[in-house]
Amino acid sequence: MKKIAFFVICVGFPSLIFASASIQESDFIQRVINFVIFVAILWYFAFDSIKGIFVNRRNVISARLQEVQENLHKAKREKETAQKRLEESKEKAKNIVNAAKQEAYLLEQKYNDQIKKDIETLKYALESNIEFERRKITHEAVDELLNKLIQSDDVQLNKEDYVNIITKRIS
Repeated sequence: MKKIAFFVICVGFPSLIFASASIQESDFIQRVINFVIFVAILWYFAFDSIKGIFVNRRNVISARLQEVQENLHKAKREKETAQKRLEESKEKAKNIVNAAKQEAYLLEQKYNDQIKKDIETLKYALESNIEFERRKITHEAVDELLNKLIQSDDVQLNKEDYVNIITKRIS
């Protein structure tokens, strides 16, 4: 009602101010009555369609708002899901790195043990080889000495000496 009164004042006030004659000589009242009749006819015939237009507009806006809110909630859920997957992936990566470090440590220990065993084996083989070479050199030296003694005419040995020398050489 306030809107209608405001509208009547806005329409009628300028004609009153700029009117050169009094209100009785003007056609202001007839114009107001015509305007009220026009608004009543417009109200009677177009109210439902105008109201329908605004209701439809409100429903379209409401539907769009609902759709935007659903998309927003969907995006939030997807973001939360992506963050959970990211956290799970980070945890899996940490587990993989820890497992790789542990496996590397175990392999290092295994190879270190194997290397130690190989070194011990090589040491034993080297010591055996050194002992074998020492005996071989000793035998060669004894053989060489015996050959020289046998071939030399300076030294005269009897059978017992030869037997003693051969027995010592064998043992």
